[in-house]
Amino acid sequence: MITIQGLTKAFGSKIITRGLDLSIEKNEFLAIIGRSGEGKSVLLKQIIGLIKPDAGSVVINGEDITKLHGKKRKQIFQTCGYVCQFAALLDSLNVTDNIGLPLVEEGMNIDDIKPLIAEKVQSVGLNLDVLEKYPDELSGGMKKRVGLARTLILKPQVLLYDEPTTGLDPITTRLIHELMKKTHDEQQATTVVISHDVEIFKFATHVAMLHEGKIIYKGLASEIWDCTNPFVYQFIRGLPEGPITHVGSV
Repeated sequence: MITIQGLTKAFGSKIITRGLDLSIEKNEFLAIIGRSGEGKSVLLKQIIGLIKPDAGSVVINGEDITKLHGKKRKQIFQTCGYVCQFAALLDSLNVTDNIGLPLVEEGMNIDDIKPLIAEKVQSVGLNLDVLEKYPDELSGGMKKRVGLARTLILKPQVLLYDEPTTGLDPITTRLIHELMKKTHDEQQATTVVISHDVEIFKFATHVAMLHEGKIIYKGLASEIWDCTNPFVYQFIRGLPEGPITHVGSV
């Protein structure tokens, strides 16, 4: 489904991805972990085409998006959904207009798609009374759900989440994780999520770790706590940075 090879990106003298390789299978639910500042969000934005890499390829459904332009590029990206870290709702629009925006931009009338909007609102566990509310009337968790509903309205084959539980309390975090899993299963989508929260391992199928610009580990989420890669071991247990001598390397 997604094959990344030799992905390289730098901003000035700071190198973010260093010849990064990663394969993501169809219907996989992949959690990408790593320390703050490692460039996880930049990696996600390179996958979705929001940031152009300096070198390397990102192949989605057989098409290298780094070489596409115009209509063909747009067609590929319409199969992908990107859920921003802070939902990125437009404050001047109510929930109905925020969710319907992608289809309105395609030329559809908002009144014609209101039944579909209502369906998506309910699919993310919200009541219909939110439809006329504005973002400043919503809690953080509700905003995340509205952002997901807006993404789902285009029925994407690939779902990418950038730190979807940032700033949420533990109970809401759990609900968002469960919603992501439910959406993944129902949509039969390929899901990639950037996360610092180790609870994501209960819902993902695979885990990959980004370290110093490369994916240094990828394995089954069900086996992550037995992983002996020293960087993974350190990260998932919240240990301080420094050499680790009591675990081996995979």
